[in-house]
Amino acid sequence: MRNIHLAMLITLFALCGCQAMPPQEARMSRAVVSETSSRSAQQVSDCIYHGWSTTHVVQNDPTTHIELEKGRMTIFTWQDSMFADVYPRGAGSEVRFYKTFNMGPEVLADRSSIVKLCA
Repeated sequence: MRNIHLAMLITLFALCGCQAMPPQEARMSRAVVSETSSRSAQQVSDCIYHGWSTTHVVQNDPTTHIELEKGRMTIFTWQDSMFADVYPRGAGSEVRFYKTFNMGPEVLADRSSIVKLCA
């Protein structure tokens, strides 16, 4: 059963990969999740990274990574098809979670819930 889910996920990524938008374009659309937090940007980023890299929906995702750019920390997952931008805001932070294509609701719900938990 697990192999069937994996095959379906790979097929989904292959079919949707050509329709994926770059992160810059995704940022121009409305975020899937937008939260403010009293936690620092570093704490929120670390929490999201840990959550995304150690939990799985169909399988663990070895592509999760963090990039730093001009006061923003971005955590990418699932071949950069989903990402969370974390910005420092005073003593706290703001996080915005985006997706670059329409994906299965199970994956989106899992990654969104981790973002909300960490904020």
